[in-house]
Formats: sequence, structure tokens, C-alpha cells
Amino acid sequence: MLSTPHILVGGAIGSRIKWPYIALPIAFASHYALDTVPHIDTISVLGYSCPQTLPLGVADAVFGFGVLLALVWGRKRAIWMLLCGFAAILVDVIMLFYGSVPLLRETPGVKAICAFHVFAGRSIPTSQWVLGMTTQVAVVIAAVVILRRRPAE
Repeated sequence: MLSTPHILVGGAIGSRIKWPYIALPIAFASHYALDTVPHIDTISVLGYSCPQTLPLGVADAVFGFGVLLALVWGRKRAIWMLLCGFAAILVDVIMLFYGSVPLLRETPGVKAICAFHVFAGRSIPTSQWVLGMTTQVAVVIAAVVILRRRPAE
């Protein structure tokens, strides 16, 4: 799934769960839940080895955090919502650096995080882009609706 839906869902989780020590792991786990939904992402379109994959992924993440920041600006727990957004894409960050950072490969549990990510992912072929993008748009709309509702802070 693109980074923007992950980030916004993470932020929505942070906006509804008052306790960060509970919200952060749930936001992290939401990555796996969202990746079970059929989706298109930059890797499924361009492939791992394509030089444009990283810049497009970074642009997607910057866009997602920009939208999240605009939605939570001025709220008391905005920093926690942003951190939950980051927790929600942390799996992809780990996957990005897993092959090139020896310390990361040697860290207990990281290999399992990566293996489960590959197992849980339901990236679909680009020929089914309508389904792949529709599911992501639905996720983004749901997350924005949740984020726009101001909880009692």
C-alpha cells in the first residue's frame, strides 16, 4: 500500500487512543492489516530495482505527513498522532534499509518483521490498478473522516 494511507490510518489511531504506549504498537500493527487489503504500490508498479521507486516512495510519505500535519495542526496530542503515522510506516522503513544496514539485519526480531511483511502483503498486478487504487482511496477517506472529528482532548 502507498505510504499515505498507512500514515493517515496511523494518525487516526493516535487521534482516538489516548495512551501512546498503546496507540504506537497498534499503529505499527495496522501496517500489516492494511497490507492484507488488495492494493497497488510503487514497488508493484516499478519494481524494487527501479531507480524511481525510492524518490516516489519518499514523495508519497512527505505528502502523507503533510496531509496528516494539516489535519492535526494545533491539537494537544498532534505530536503523538504524527508519531503514530510514523509507526504505521515503520515496517516499510525497516524493509527499505534491511538489506543495506548490517546492524539492522543483526537486530533480534527484525528478520521476522520483514518476513511477515512479505507474507501479509497483497500487492496486486498493475492490470488491476482500479481495484488497487480504489481500496486505498477508501482507506484514506475513512482515515480523514476520523481525523477531522475532534475527540475530547
